[in-house]
Amino acid sequence: MIFDLRSAPEIQRLGKEWEGLAVENPDVFKDYGITRQWVPVFAEKDYGPEQVGLRYKEYTRSGSEGFVKAYQDILLSGKEAYGTIFRYLAQEKPKPCLVHCTAGKDRTGVLVAILFLLADAPPDEIADEYALTDLGLAERKPEFIERLLLNPALGGNREGVENMVSSKRENMLATLEMISREYGSAQEYMKSCGLSDDEIQRVRKTAVEGALSGI
Repeated sequence: MIFDLRSAPEIQRLGKEWEGLAVENPDVFKDYGITRQWVPVFAEKDYGPEQVGLRYKEYTRSGSEGFVKAYQDILLSGKEAYGTIFRYLAQEKPKPCLVHCTAGKDRTGVLVAILFLLADAPPDEIADEYALTDLGLAERKPEFIERLLLNPALGGNREGVENMVSSKRENMLATLEMISREYGSAQEYMKSCGLSDDEIQRVRKTAVEGALSGI
């Protein structure tokens, strides 16, 4: 199973990746025995020029405040998308799945952080895992930076864009504090996504067993 968190405008803009088939033909992966489910975090109406500009500017702020605000928006907007993934993981024996957005850092990173919290991982370990994204994206960062600098909303702010594509552990630590402050726990956030207590316990079992087995 593949869960795609991107919005339609992103998929259309990055058409070379899936040759436009990801939106028009959701079953494109079935020839390989893989099902793709499109679960956008942000609705298409939230990807107008003004909304995108405001969201980008949150990321370009120095310090952690901008990332925390951006990740708070992801948690709010992503409840339906995340709820779908959580319910998949709440199955008795869910098959492995892959979750991705455009860079695999923000929308994906927030989802994974919730799962780590549910599995009782310490905040420092969650932040360290998040920071490893800097290594994983190292080769593609120049491409991301140059593409983002073309966006008028960013006004050629190279320093801000470089901050935007980073995965600093302090940003995740501040985000975890925000989750605790706003929701109380991963369980309470998942309840806000529509999951029952039984479903949450099954997701926790899946997350813990996956961590113990190295998956």
